Amino acid sequence: MSIDSNKKAVTTWIDAVNRGAEPEILAMLTDDFFFMGMARAPEHMKYKWGGEQFAKAPKAMSTLMKKPIQLEIVSMIGEGDSVAVEAQTDGELTNGKKYDNAYHFVFAFRGNKIASVKEYCCTYLAWDRFGNLDPNEPEAAAAGAEA
Repeated sequence: MSIDSNKKAVTTWIDAVNRGAEPEILAMLTDDFFFMGMARAPEHMKYKWGGEQFAKAPKAMSTLMKKPIQLEIVSMIGEGDSVAVEAQTDGELTNGKKYDNAYHFVFAFRGNKIASVKEYCCTYLAWDRFGNLDPNEPEAAAAGAEA
């Protein structure tokens, strides 16, 4: 795909993530897709999720928020089969805490699908707001984040 096509695919994918549209998210991924948190600490923020696990994350996070989490693209740069995205969120959790993180994502494409996404963000803020979020068990994170 071209750089412009890859950028459009990223925009479409982020829109699906914002809506928590699991089937749409998964349709855009390679079979061996992974989403990797590039944190150095805390240890549980060094996650590596497959497609199914990642596709559950937006809804899991949104269970803790007054409104579903929304990623806003600030800028994109594309080269070859990669797209770098600067993004941000600004929302409020049900416990009254504000979640306004800044992100850098690196998308890698294979053919016309997303093969991987690496996420860089303020891990302290994410941990402080969401706890140890496991998309398969959002209730556990909710208990930790409410404390």
